[in-house]
Amino acid sequence: MLNIVHQSAQLPATPEALYAMYLDPLQHAAITGSPLVRIAPTPGAEFWAFDGRIHGLILAVTPGRQIVQSWRSFEWPADDLDATLVLTFRADPAGARLDMALVNVPEALRGKLQTNWPMRYWEPWKAYLARPR
Repeated sequence: MLNIVHQSAQLPATPEALYAMYLDPLQHAAITGSPLVRIAPTPGAEFWAFDGRIHGLILAVTPGRQIVQSWRSFEWPADDLDATLVLTFRADPAGARLDMALVNVPEALRGKLQTNWPMRYWEPWKAYLARPR
């Protein structure tokens, strides 16, 4: 049975803007507080953040709408397969709805990942968008 972490967040920006922010290394770093992020909107591009504590590859992109990545954290057991992260962006009355599914999560890490995504992504992203520009 696959372990899946699924969450949604409403953010006050367009789907296209959120998609671009996630795939821009400088904005991704500013949103998450990660000192350095490697990411690009190109299938096959490496992804890593939080000092390499999470890493993977961009598997597919649909501009403005969806990002698919292989994904694993430093806590992953070495013999476990990578997870697949799917981020889907769509218009919402508040701006955009971002749906996240992290598929094939090690059972021992499921609860931690469920807790960490809001703390590491959703809440910081909301704070980043609320800053005056």
